[in-house]
Amino acid sequence: MRHLIAIFLLVVYTCTGTTLQQLQKAPVLLEHYREHQAIVTDVSVMDFLVLHYLSGNVKDADYDRDMQLPFKATDFVASASTVAFMPAFYPELIFTPPLLAQVHGIALDEDFTPSRYLSGIWQPPQTS
Repeated sequence: MRHLIAIFLLVVYTCTGTTLQQLQKAPVLLEHYREHQAIVTDVSVMDFLVLHYLSGNVKDADYDRDMQLPFKATDFVASASTVAFMPAFYPELIFTPPLLAQVHGIALDEDFTPSRYLSGIWQPPQTS
């Protein structure tokens, strides 16, 4: 049951909260293609799509109808909101640092100072 609810909420979100809601205008696209076929009988689907999507926004007699096609007008408005719940009480966090363990093994050379090499990192390469 949880899976069905999750799928339903995902479908509702993608159809309303994203640009996939433009696919709801697909019947308008088909109807407008039929209108163009009634005017020019030999217009192909590719010619229709090139005319309406790749030729820019040409202001012709059916400009208002063209703007009803999917992905032609930006009528998408996004909003986001969050809700933050503050706890009624704050538990006291007690942090005790771990005891330092004694280091056994490798002893560094007394002549080695790491800060001596740090300034050489940002220098340009030396050419001899």
